[in-house]
Amino acid sequence: MKIGLVSAVAMATLALAATASAQAPTSAPATVTTTEYTEARVDGSQVVTFPGDPLAGDQNSAYGFTMRSPPRVLRAGLIRPRVNFVSELLKSVENL
Repeated sequence: MKIGLVSAVAMATLALAATASAQAPTSAPATVTTTEYTEARVDGSQVVTFPGDPLAGDQNSAYGFTMRSPPRVLRAGLIRPRVNFVSELLKSVENL
């Protein structure tokens, strides 16, 4: 009885479920310009330019325009492994 009921519910769910499909791409203009940014499509990629927000790097650096974060604090873990763990493990499996 239960198997028949579960089978019927499963078949009804599969029969009534709609198939998923992607939306058709809309035709967007090639270039969008606002006061804050300029958006353009170049070779299938989207390029966004913010004219009033330059990220200037050191031009004479060997790394070029690489932006690096300041060094972070090194934090020690609260859980430290026991030094004699391997020897205790070997003792516990000797008699197996």
